Amino acid sequence: MWAGTRAISHQREERRPVAKLKLEFEKGGAFTARLLEAEAPKTCRTIKARLPFAYRFHHSIVSGQALVTLPPDLTVERENQRVAGIPPGALSFLVRDEPVLVPDEIYIAYGIFISRGLTVDMKQPVNVFAQVEEKLDELAQVGRRVLMNGAETVRFSMIEDGAK
Repeated sequence: MWAGTRAISHQREERRPVAKLKLEFEKGGAFTARLLEAEAPKTCRTIKARLPFAYRFHHSIVSGQALVTLPPDLTVERENQRVAGIPPGALSFLVRDEPVLVPDEIYIAYGIFISRGLTVDMKQPVNVFAQVEEKLDELAQVGRRVLMNGAETVRFSMIEDGAK
């Protein structure tokens, strides 16, 4: 071998199946979200360990086009955090910040979403842990339905390998 070069491995990387969540809204609408296990492993691990669960989601009043719940029995560590650049379909977790009275919150973005964008300090990043990649127009319709008609319970469960 020449100095400064490395041997190239021709071994195939073993690919693990992609973990997916199912989100089911009480008044209609079911979506699949891909867990972002490489980007937010601790958050994904905590979410998966708690499944299945259901929480009542309201429309966000400070972060834009998103639905939000305050889970009383679930918290995670900070990782993969962002304030902006969060795409429609992103699922994210705002980690409790007691000094500024911010509770744990789970968000489902369906359009323009800036975490705590209307707060004074604008410094409340969220852990982005999953992504809905299909039926985003339908997710936006569900988001507008919650905005106009009020909160809905959303059930989260794992999608078994091979299921859709």
